[in-house]
Amino acid sequence: MMQTFAEDPQALAMLAWARLWSPLADTATRATVWSALGLPGGFDEIAVEYWSAFHGPAPTVSLLLHAALGRDGAAVREDWLRVMDHLELEWEAAQLPPDQLGVACEVFACAVEAQEPVLQRELLVRYLLPWCELALARLESGSGLAALVAAFRDDLSRPAAC
Repeated sequence: MMQTFAEDPQALAMLAWARLWSPLADTATRATVWSALGLPGGFDEIAVEYWSAFHGPAPTVSLLLHAALGRDGAAVREDWLRVMDHLELEWEAAQLPPDQLGVACEVFACAVEAQEPVLQRELLVRYLLPWCELALARLESGSGLAALVAAFRDDLSRPAAC
């Protein structure tokens, strides 16, 4: 699904977050993205907690938006597939569910790049910001993981350049 982006800082940031939230990214990619996002310390400092909290068999916060938000999986995935269709996005190589947070970040980046403010607002209000609030409520306040989610929320809330 990867495509070429101009210099929109929010779109580029969301592509970086997509790699951070994806279980398919390797350690080197995750470390590079961590640095590019300007996050404090290094990924290796919270790696064990990150994998346990977000990717473990019983995650504290699921990265599948439907599961985290307690919504019907088929309906949520259909919403994301419709957005992808509207943006004329197609799958390449490995596929994750369309409502996986990494995929959602990449789709959101495409909506930013396509200058689709209504679509951006709807994705934020329906899925991305509620996920952040739920994650912050479930994670230990003041922890590195809470700071990570807060930084993600701040990047989501940054005005797009459109």
